[in-house]
Formats: sequence, C-alpha cells, structure tokens
Amino acid sequence: MLVVLVCGCLCAGGFLLDRPGSEPVAEEPWVVPDDGWTAPTTRAPIPERPSPAPPTPTPSKQPITRPTSGPAPVTVVYEVTGSGTADIAYYDAESDLMHVDGATLPWRTTIRTNGQTRVMVKATGPDINNATPIDCTVTISGVGKPVVIKEQGYYGISCAPK
Repeated sequence: MLVVLVCGCLCAGGFLLDRPGSEPVAEEPWVVPDDGWTAPTTRAPIPERPSPAPPTPTPSKQPITRPTSGPAPVTVVYEVTGSGTADIAYYDAESDLMHVDGATLPWRTTIRTNGQTRVMVKATGPDINNATPIDCTVTISGVGKPVVIKEQGYYGISCAPK
C-alpha cells in the first residue's frame, strides 16, 4: 500500500507541475557586438600595377661648374670607375654638395673653381652584399703642381685632398 500511495503522489504532483502555459521560455540569444570586421570576399585579386621606370641619374639641382664671382684658375676633375651603377656625391664650384643617384659607371665631371671651394667625391655601390670594386680619382690642376688623389675600394669610396 505504501508503494501505491507514493506512486499516486508522484503522478498527481506531476500533473500539477505540468500545467498548460508553464513551459520553460528560452532566454534571448547572446549577440556578438559588431567590431567592424568584414568577412573576406572571393573576388579575383587586383593585379599589381607595373612599377615606374627608374629615374634617370640626374642631380637634384644643376651643378655649378664655374664660380659665380671671381676668377676660376683651378680645374678639378672627378672620376669614379667600376662596373654597374653608384650613388655619387661631390662638391661643385660653389661648394654645394651635389648628388647623382644611380650614375652609370664610369662617371666623370669637371669643374673650374677659384681654389677656395671644397673638393671631394664619394661613391657608394648599389648592394653592400655584392660589393664590386669602385675607384675614385680627383685631379686638381691650374695653380702649382697638379695634385692627383686616387683611392680604391669596394662598395663605398671617397677621394679628397688631405
């Protein structure tokens, strides 16, 4: 009898708990906040634009080959030899530092000056890992005995009077 009583209570309690309209309600779904990310598309890749032609090796400003005032009794010849290209810096007749990027070697220029300007040429090769021989020469003539400064090196070199 005890068994019938327990079973009856459980069945009756189940009916009372399972009333219509008392079904559980799902909570609102959790929404991920918008962080601005957009899924990638499957469009074809955009082709790369062809690279522009390399600039022609010209100085950023025109060098002055004769001083603007006074005589110019001194002739200076700058020379850089080797193979390939080099970035070159040198002083013009007005002591302005000139740059020639990507100059084809051998390279040479001549200035006339009054002797009071700075004299120097420096060359740097395009790739330090594949350094090739680069030589520079500065010849100064016109006043007294001609002076020739010659240096040999790899990748970078500089010539100037001592």
